[in-house]
Amino acid sequence: MNAIWQRWLERDHNLTAKAAKLLPGSVARVVASILAHSGDSLVWLFIGVLLWRFGIGARAIAGERIVLITALTWIVSTVLKYVIQRPRPEGDGGRFYLKADQHSLPSGHATRIGGIVVVLAGLLPVWGVLGLVAWGLLVCVSRVALSLHYAGDVLVGFLAGAGVGVALMLLI
Repeated sequence: MNAIWQRWLERDHNLTAKAAKLLPGSVARVVASILAHSGDSLVWLFIGVLLWRFGIGARAIAGERIVLITALTWIVSTVLKYVIQRPRPEGDGGRFYLKADQHSLPSGHATRIGGIVVVLAGLLPVWGVLGLVAWGLLVCVSRVALSLHYAGDVLVGFLAGAGVGVALMLLI
């Protein structure tokens, strides 16, 4: 089992190093940073509260779901990070994150995105779901390319968030 884990970590580090090369210039880094922050919990709580408070029908339901999934995925990712304690990738890309949260696995952003995709899927048309998934993938790639997470962190986070989203949908 240890050999499998070591191979996975090696592949994860190699894929992460390749993703970091996707940002050759400062403009690309700024765009990636904006994308990365578009998945922040405060952004989604703000959107959720606005929709929940001022939305009508499906928009109000979407707002309620966004607020719930944002809170639940924060709890799940925080607990998992505390248990696993995988350090973030080396580099200077995550100074803020290193102060606020030193651990990398799972990515809280990817966890939140996985959950949001699941809870909103039934409220959006197909093109809306595809757009949400595309945006989520770009956020995840940008987090890896900025050396804030390893590739495995975002994969595990997305899957964990999707699982939380499925559980939430079964309960409501």
